[in-house]
Amino acid sequence: MANRLALVIADIVSETQSAFIAERQILDGPFILNEVLHWCKKKNKKAMFFKVDFAKAYDSVRWDFLIDVLEAFGFGPIWCNWIRGRKHLSIGGRLTLLKSVLGASPLYTMSIFKVPKGVLKVMESIRSNFFKGAEPSEKKISWVAWEKILASKKKGGLGVSSFHALNRALLLKWVWRFVSQDGSLWFRVIQAVYGSTIDTHSIQTASIWSSILREVQVLKANGFDFLSQCSKRIGDGNNTRFWLDIWKGDKPFRDEFPRMFALESNQQISVAAKLAASLEVSLRRPVRGGLEQQFSELSSIIHSVSLSSSFDRWVCSVSSDGDFSVKEVRNVIDELYLPSQSESTRWVKVVPIKINIFAWRARRDCLPTRSNLIRRGVSLESSSCPLCLTGEEDVHHVFFRCSLSRAVLQRVCRWWDLDWQDWSSFSEWYSWFSSIRLSSKVKSLLEGVFYVAWWSIWGLRNRTIFDATPPTRSVIFDDIVSHSFHWCYNRCKRLFSWDAWLKNPHLISL
Repeated sequence: MANRLALVIADIVSETQSAFIAERQILDGPFILNEVLHWCKKKNKKAMFFKVDFAKAYDSVRWDFLIDVLEAFGFGPIWCNWIRGRKHLSIGGRLTLLKSVLGASPLYTMSIFKVPKGVLKVMESIRSNFFKGAEPSEKKISWVAWEKILASKKKGGLGVSSFHALNRALLLKWVWRFVSQDGSLWFRVIQAVYGSTIDTHSIQTASIWSSILREVQVLKANGFDFLSQCSKRIGDGNNTRFWLDIWKGDKPFRDEFPRMFALESNQQISVAAKLAASLEVSLRRPVRGGLEQQFSELSSIIHSVSLSSSFDRWVCSVSSDGDFSVKEVRNVIDELYLPSQSESTRWVKVVPIKINIFAWRARRDCLPTRSNLIRRGVSLESSSCPLCLTGEEDVHHVFFRCSLSRAVLQRVCRWWDLDWQDWSSFSEWYSWFSSIRLSSKVKSLLEGVFYVAWWSIWGLRNRTIFDATPPTRSVIFDDIVSHSFHWCYNRCKRLFSWDAWLKNPHLISL
């Protein structure tokens, strides 16, 4: 029944109904309302807007869901048990309680539920901790900003740059809808208010559409011209404008051949109508003089164009199939804004997370070495390495060129019965490490040992600088052996002995 109804429901439901209808957007309503309000204020029009809010069957909150949310954000059993006892509340009361708990309403509204003072104090401390570091405007959460707060607070949530990339990709979806002329009520309203071509739309006003276009300009200034990725794919040529649309090449013929366009008597002429006759038919006068070169270039371009029986359609070159995709656009924006590295991130499971994160920071030169501190404006007495007192202390010197680190890495190679090489950077070390012939699991153990060695060298470096008494350097290799055994032994599925780890770690069977 639903499938049969879907074929005809769009014809019997008013086009102003934007929700639950295929090819319509639920956000069209507020978008249109905002733009019409802005237009009325700008034009000093007299208008009346009437808002009706209908109660619907799905306007409810499942009580267990509210309790799950509270437990997930740290509200203890005392508070959650008190919530469970409020089953008598109406739907409106539950919504008010939910907004008060999550911050959309102030705490004093909780008084209507007769919340004990002790529970209120616990709730206030949890909320203050939850909002720690947030901007003042974000401490009273609106439902629109709630996703942003969750994204920044949840473990594994979106980072700031990635969150903005998602927002930009969603905004570009509105631009794509206008460019592709989806024929919706929203498109017709924006076209009536701002004009038929997007390049003539103002970006200086305070409306939502102008804000979106400003974001398009920001992306273009940073190297991503979204509008240039949108073009017409010609079918029968009836719905494509010969001069104004981008359908052949990277820009419209209006911009590529401006003098020819100035002679055109019908500047809205379609591709089908233009190609049905000669190029000169719709011109105001015959081509002569300097226009002959432009005319010959245009003729050679469209000479190979052949029309088909299919319809014209807009394509977005960001996606491989030509259809606009928020995911594909977001990936492009991520590549533009997020830092990229030539080497992929490596993760060794046999050592703790802190060791992996340290190695990741070291390989990307994100440690506070003296050269990095000086480059960031920190005043230091010397930039020399505190371990060997020779050479400027950068990340490659600390872990490869320093006399102490060279001695430590030599002993690691001798312990694993490997030929040591004089590395000077992480890339040289990785090239050597990739050439080693060991089983993948044993090789993971070796990589973990090197991570532990670098972590131990950095720890010795810090103690040399900050401890009152200099640390003992002779035990650093013994610490590397014992720490790596303890961590690898407890993270491997197969057990191995301490004697095997000391004598022949490269022969361990995993």
